[in-house]
Amino acid sequence: MSNATQSQSWLDTLLQVLAQRSGQPAGQRAAQWAGARDWCWPTPRNEAWRFTDLRCLTQLDPARLHTRTAAPPWPHGLSQGSSRHVALQLDGHGHWRAPQGETPFWPHGLMPLPTEETTPGQVARTVISSETLPLGAQLNGVTPGPPLALQVSGADPVHLALAIQMEQAQAWLAPRVLLVLQPGARLCLSWHVAATAQAAVLPMVEARLGTGAQLEEAAIAWGCPGATFLGSSFVHQSPRSVYRRTNVTWGWGLSRDEPFIRQAQGQAETHLHGLAVARGRSLLDTHSTVFFDGPAGQLRQCHQALADGRGHSVFNGRVVVPRVAQQTDASQLSRNLLLSTRARIDTKPQLEIVADDVQCTHGATVSCLQDDELFYLQSRGIGREQASRLLQRGFCEDVLQRLPWAALAWSSLQRLLEIPVPDQP
Repeated sequence: MSNATQSQSWLDTLLQVLAQRSGQPAGQRAAQWAGARDWCWPTPRNEAWRFTDLRCLTQLDPARLHTRTAAPPWPHGLSQGSSRHVALQLDGHGHWRAPQGETPFWPHGLMPLPTEETTPGQVARTVISSETLPLGAQLNGVTPGPPLALQVSGADPVHLALAIQMEQAQAWLAPRVLLVLQPGARLCLSWHVAATAQAAVLPMVEARLGTGAQLEEAAIAWGCPGATFLGSSFVHQSPRSVYRRTNVTWGWGLSRDEPFIRQAQGQAETHLHGLAVARGRSLLDTHSTVFFDGPAGQLRQCHQALADGRGHSVFNGRVVVPRVAQQTDASQLSRNLLLSTRARIDTKPQLEIVADDVQCTHGATVSCLQDDELFYLQSRGIGREQASRLLQRGFCEDVLQRLPWAALAWSSLQRLLEIPVPDQP
């Protein structure tokens, strides 16, 4: 049996297990899952999946999957809510709870949406429209579990911290978050996702930003060699809205992060900054797409990757600028540091431009540690290993310094590059 056939068989078994656990009547379940049965497993023949090996995911046993979670080690001061700050962790039933296990208290400006307004994929379909949902979003959509759906209002910023901790093998979590920002609203969202056992997490974020709204998202995702991360996010921006996203990923056997952003009428700002640290045999894959559907939109994107051992980093950044998007100002940069002859970097910044009055640039660099830089530090009495570590940290600082305190405070990030905890504001 070929690998493709085995993978498709695994997918069919997984879908059958998820359907049985959905709790729906057989007739209703059959109708809802009819489309899912027609899914085709991604193969290297598809350009977007040419470098993504899904064997880490298919090593999970569909019959043994569970949703058990562990209590994450919240940093001091972060788990205690305030009038503008909410901290939530995912429990084993797919519900978001306060760190002490109680029902969360919602501050002024943050309100749960009614169930009838939380249909999965409603924002995603407006962002990618005719394109196919990524694999992570498809699997998220068929995994039972209630979403976290919130409406944000008011000019005063609201802080939302979400944490997921997986410590038992065969865990399968598919958190679903829907955010609706009213005009002028401001939200600071931070994620912390950790897996220390063979497991899979498939988070999906959908966000609709009203006119002049601001969303700042910081995501830290770290896992072990047998863990899989398939993340997808869909952001729909109205004019004068601002979306800032900073994510740091390391340790996973397989990680594939797929953000999709659409500036619906232009005149919006998008800032994307990512850091992937691929060590051992880790495969860290990032595929981003930004659509401009109007004039005078702005994009600033920088993705940085560090690959060591047999680590593999993949970046594919797509920027779509049709004729209607005149006066677009977009820049995209992929910076990579290769530390081993066995490590691998594949990068593809991609501009698709039809408009003629634009200012768009892209570029990619792949380099190794320079001998003269190492020698300079060694001549100051610093050992070669420590000098290498300092240069690696300096390479990563451009992204790390953009993280808010709520993200930097996690001990896992401190251990990655020995980052000291800043004073709490």
